Amino acid sequence: MKWPLLSPARRNADIPLYNRYYLHAPKASHADPVIVMGTEVEADALLAFLQDKNRAGGTLLTTAHTLIRATALALVRYPEMNSRVVGRRIYRFGEIAVRMGFFHRKANEIDLLLIASADKKSLEKIAAEVWQRLVEAARGSGARDRDLARMRKVPAFLFRQGLRFYGLLDRHFHLPAVSRLDELRRGGVMVNDLSHSGAPPMRMYKPSRFADGSDSLNLTLGPVETKLVMRDGKPAEVRIMPLFLRADHRLVDAYQIGRFLAAVREGLQEPERLVVSTNSESTTK
Repeated sequence: MKWPLLSPARRNADIPLYNRYYLHAPKASHADPVIVMGTEVEADALLAFLQDKNRAGGTLLTTAHTLIRATALALVRYPEMNSRVVGRRIYRFGEIAVRMGFFHRKANEIDLLLIASADKKSLEKIAAEVWQRLVEAARGSGARDRDLARMRKVPAFLFRQGLRFYGLLDRHFHLPAVSRLDELRRGGVMVNDLSHSGAPPMRMYKPSRFADGSDSLNLTLGPVETKLVMRDGKPAEVRIMPLFLRADHRLVDAYQIGRFLAAVREGLQEPERLVVSTNSESTTK
């Protein structure tokens, strides 16, 4: 059993006024706390970095792994983003844990995984954990897969009532994470890598919010495109990837979201920043 949130909650006096408007707005007001911001990542350096790493290393690295790592390091710089709302109060998470969606081939559906302490793990370590989870899902051999198989057998009525009760507790009380099925509550940010082969050019993306209160941030990386830009007065082709962020206005303001998104973008455009030394990783184990 782990307590994902730190106590005490943030003091009401320390919460900016307009965040408090959204935090304490009655449901009847229809106040929408969702903010979506998008940008572009110049991908040439990132793709070259991954190509070099994969030639020399024993673990296959992808843009998904760099997105996890870049997000975690941005949360180190801006820890106020690593928060969630419980009731009408704001709590900080005790660690930087990142969720990621993936296609569960055996079940033919989308599933989620969690990389705990992602800020303290190398790209190779993050990739190894992700690949291990994907292999378990493909074989149906993971403990979480057995739990999910049991949940699929629950009748719709009981599933709905259980979800309502769980949601009520999760929204209003500071709860521990007690099982594999609610371990996702340990992470306040989710990433989606939608740069897979065959994906269409992405101009806008607003992800849905997962059915628990922990999902306060969502970062989505889109497919690679070629774009014509001016460099030194001459036209040049560069590869870009769209990057979108959904955030909660009860927790942060637009200027904070912009700084955080810029930090993630910086990490992806300068991927050497994502490398952690062997010594610093070994101290976190």
